[in-house]
Amino acid sequence: MTSISTNGNALRVLYYGNLNSAALTKSYEKLGSGNRINNAADDAAGLFIANRLTSEVRGLERGIQNAGDALGLIATAEGGMQEIRNMVIRMRELAVQMSNGIYNDNPDRSYAQAEVNQLMHQTDLIANNTDFNGVKLLDGSFQNINIQTSHNADERISLYFDSATTNGLGIDSLDISTQSGAQSAMTVLDEALEKISEQLSMAGGFQNRINHGMSLSALLAKSSTISLGRIMDADMAQESTAFSRAQVLAQAHTSMLAQANKLLSNILALFN
Repeated sequence: MTSISTNGNALRVLYYGNLNSAALTKSYEKLGSGNRINNAADDAAGLFIANRLTSEVRGLERGIQNAGDALGLIATAEGGMQEIRNMVIRMRELAVQMSNGIYNDNPDRSYAQAEVNQLMHQTDLIANNTDFNGVKLLDGSFQNINIQTSHNADERISLYFDSATTNGLGIDSLDISTQSGAQSAMTVLDEALEKISEQLSMAGGFQNRINHGMSLSALLAKSSTISLGRIMDADMAQESTAFSRAQVLAQAHTSMLAQANKLLSNILALFN
């Protein structure tokens, strides 16, 4: 039927043209953003999974940073303990020296005791002031401190350090001003060194544990990021092909719409 009221050909071309225009807009979005999913309408289920993976990756990355901070904290505590150990070794050296019967209590052992007193003061100074971000580490208050090392709420490491003060080490009453006192001090200092060695060994264990956890978290973050990319990232080759196709169809749409409208002009020939 020949009609001037309804241009069926033009309507058909317009319908498919609108579909192609929407596809072209999607291609613009995907190529411009690099993402396959730019809004929920693109892939609602995929977006839900992608959001969960994004949260997991961010949590893993934050956990790795937390673990790195913990390593810095442990290294700080270890540095303080090593200095205290060095001073305790020096005190024991003096105790061994003053246990020898060739020295007099005064002035020999008195001078040695004066050095021991200074070393004990410095031990307390280090133990009471070694801190990480304001958190005291060696004064005995650092007990069962949780470090969040991953994205799951229950993935924590509990850190603690015993007191490295002279009182905590049992050397606050150290006296080598007599030969018998120096001999007794050797045993006390041996016990103090054992405590320090235990704390240093524990610090090393914490560091190894945290490093292993960081390695696992890094692996999980990498795997989750790859999975997220598969869901969210646009296939640029595929989208370029789709974009080229949509451009060709857009040009064809314009041309066909012009042709469909031109057909109406043929009706004028009926009046000649």
